Amino acid sequence: MTPLENFGPVYLKREDKNLTGSAKDRSLDLQTQQNIKKAVISSSGNAAISAQYFCKLKNIDLTVFVSPKTNPHKLKLINNYTTSNKPVSDAFKFAKNTGAYFLRQSTDPIALLGYQQIGKELVLQCPKITSLFVPVGSGTTLLGISQTLPKSVKIFAVQPASYCPIASHFDKNFTPETTTVTDALSAKLLPLKSKVISACFSGIVVQDLEVKNIIDTSPEGNLAYAGYLKAIKNHPVGDYPVILLTGAKR
Repeated sequence: MTPLENFGPVYLKREDKNLTGSAKDRSLDLQTQQNIKKAVISSSGNAAISAQYFCKLKNIDLTVFVSPKTNPHKLKLINNYTTSNKPVSDAFKFAKNTGAYFLRQSTDPIALLGYQQIGKELVLQCPKITSLFVPVGSGTTLLGISQTLPKSVKIFAVQPASYCPIASHFDKNFTPETTTVTDALSAKLLPLKSKVISACFSGIVVQDLEVKNIIDTSPEGNLAYAGYLKAIKNHPVGDYPVILLTGAKR
């Protein structure tokens, strides 16, 4: 169980304290418990770092595809990888051609089971939780958590103004941007989009300048906190809001 810490008027769910430093451990631990010998993953960094750890632990041969834009600090933590302009497509082809298990979060139901654990822990750690702010890429983490939280909890999807296909469904008050300090929320294919939107109370789009290094965590965690600060101007978040910190500072 990862810690829940009080931080002024909010609570921080420290998924950045997982074994490899991100919430990806929740899904990849379960995904790699299948009876498999070979796996493949496409990743912006954190998922590959997590997959590498669990595959090594379970003697699974892992192939990693990453984008050329992947954070170099994360790449240093990945032993072997192939750079590709189409990492998801190449990983899919590799899985089809070799029979490798595709460790893709948004298309593997087992990943959702892993993220459901976070919701269960939140209910135990903060029984009165009123709202949850989640930095969102594909939305798989948010969707899994929503399946084990009470319906009364208001879930906010937080995304940067440079890429916000889910949050912008709710929030139109932003100026589109082309750059962002976040690098782990770049999922371009969103097979779960409609389900993620249905699981949300609302979405918050954050301008890059609003993301401050207030919490000692990744930019994505500080994005979620900035989303909270924007949300309280227009939304009732209740007395027990929780910010999900999905990854460690790299």
